[in-house]
Amino acid sequence: MKIKLIFLLTICFSHIAANATNLLTIYHQALLNDTIYQQAISQRLSTKEEVPISLAALLPNLSANTNPTVTRSGFSGTNLNDHFSPRNTTIRSYGLTLTLTQTVFNAAQFAAVAGSLSVSKGADAIINAALQNLMVRVASAYFAILKDEDNLSYNEAAKLAYAGELDQVRQQYQVGLKTITDVYTAQASYDSAVASYIAAQTTLSNDKENLRVITGVYYPQLSSLSEAFPLTTPHPANVEAWVNTAQKQNWSIKAAQYAVNTSLQNVRQQFAGHLPTVSLEGTVDRLYSNSINGYNTLEDRHGPATETDKAIAININLPLFSGGSVIAQTQQASYNYQVTQHQLEQIVRNTINTTRQSYLNVISGVSQISADKQAIKSNVSSLRGMEVSYKVGTETLVNVLDQQQKLFLAQTQYATDRYAFVNNILLLKEAAGTLNFDDLRTLNIWLVDKKSQNFRRLSRNR
Repeated sequence: MKIKLIFLLTICFSHIAANATNLLTIYHQALLNDTIYQQAISQRLSTKEEVPISLAALLPNLSANTNPTVTRSGFSGTNLNDHFSPRNTTIRSYGLTLTLTQTVFNAAQFAAVAGSLSVSKGADAIINAALQNLMVRVASAYFAILKDEDNLSYNEAAKLAYAGELDQVRQQYQVGLKTITDVYTAQASYDSAVASYIAAQTTLSNDKENLRVITGVYYPQLSSLSEAFPLTTPHPANVEAWVNTAQKQNWSIKAAQYAVNTSLQNVRQQFAGHLPTVSLEGTVDRLYSNSINGYNTLEDRHGPATETDKAIAININLPLFSGGSVIAQTQQASYNYQVTQHQLEQIVRNTINTTRQSYLNVISGVSQISADKQAIKSNVSSLRGMEVSYKVGTETLVNVLDQQQKLFLAQTQYATDRYAFVNNILLLKEAAGTLNFDDLRTLNIWLVDKKSQNFRRLSRNR
């Protein structure tokens, strides 16, 4: 019978474990389905087209123009000079013009190409920042669900504990060992626990929906973070080293730097309105004409005739006065350049602040989690002692219930600090610009299925 039971439990838990989804699976689905990241990809592709668009102005431009015409003329009266001239003349002709234009010097176009190259590099930096942000958003949403599940289990345990306490107090009240005040006190604690349990269920459902927004998929069960997850401090253990790395490698800073260079090129582009432009133009004109019943006007004879003209010209355009628009546009571009400089400085400051805070949060998180574990142990020991004292009548029910509440709060704080520690590690690496897929893969190693672990422990005990 025990063998059958273990076999059935094995099938049950293996099915549950197969349905549990880990972090890497969700991340791969987010890569394909997250609308924010997909927008960043499309925006990058669109932005990079600025390079060939601006470069096209510097490449040869070839155009063709043709104008076929039919001319019919009639004559009435007496022609004294030529009695044999036709009364009606029809001439069919067409002209074909090929024009080749090549820019020799145009400072505005040169600056536009340089600016588009900066925009293209900035787009690459933005997509890298978006990818790291996707990793952080997926992990944050994932661990928010794990925290909610832990809190739900703590609240469920609290509800059961208060329910047992309420049932015991009611039985003691019926035999006269407890007062009605004790019943009301136990009832209030139980009702509060039920309300907290319902709120925990709602929070869990909401956070699962938040994850669905990222991936478009609903996950009924996620793999849990192992209790053996190592609480390691950042390496190198120097906040200034992390700050220096962030200033050099943070992708948001790089994107802002490219934006500054783009604005500078825009200033040069607008100022180029004061400078001359030089272009080389070559044209080939070919005119074909055919007179049906008269003289051809091209060569003064019957039948078809052609004429070809070729020309090469250098066009020099020197702007003299444009109503002050060039000065105003240059000044406007200069102000926009100052705006991007201030934006860059703000991003640098925010990045440094995020790096320092994340580093300090990781360092303090190690101590906080250790303190939370010790607080849980202390509250458990204190609760057991109070329960014994309560049974012998040396402790009040209110103190026992308060101690139970302290235990549940300590457990909730432990879950909060534990997952915040993981998120702060990812935030620190994102700020430093070093977050990559290997970090998620390493983190995924510590994700396990709790129920399968409990089953293996049960099997060993049997």
